[in-house]
Amino acid sequence: MAKKSKRKKHKLQSKKELELEGRKIGIELDRRHSKEDLIAELEKAEKELIDEMNDEVITDVEWDTIEDFSEAVSSSGMLYSGEFIPVDILALYDSYTSNPEEFKESAAYKFLTK
Repeated sequence: MAKKSKRKKHKLQSKKELELEGRKIGIELDRRHSKEDLIAELEKAEKELIDEMNDEVITDVEWDTIEDFSEAVSSSGMLYSGEFIPVDILALYDSYTSNPEEFKESAAYKFLTK
């Protein structure tokens, strides 16, 4: 959701709803503060969370066997992602082993390493 639409959504929420949103991302908002302050604090926390998640992205993963690769595909949830269904694990692994540098630029690699 774009920043403007999030702000618009937050403006439509009550202080109680903002407090619940904050709890979902691990912060406690004090409803004694103004609604604008709560929105600003929530947006700051959301941005920090996104930045933290972006910093945690693994950028150089290698799989030694088809079994390791299959496990990564299964455990990442790729099998259930509409973006990749149907998943052909053998074809993905062949793509990975035949040209690892090109594979690292693919959506599949980015999904597996997020």
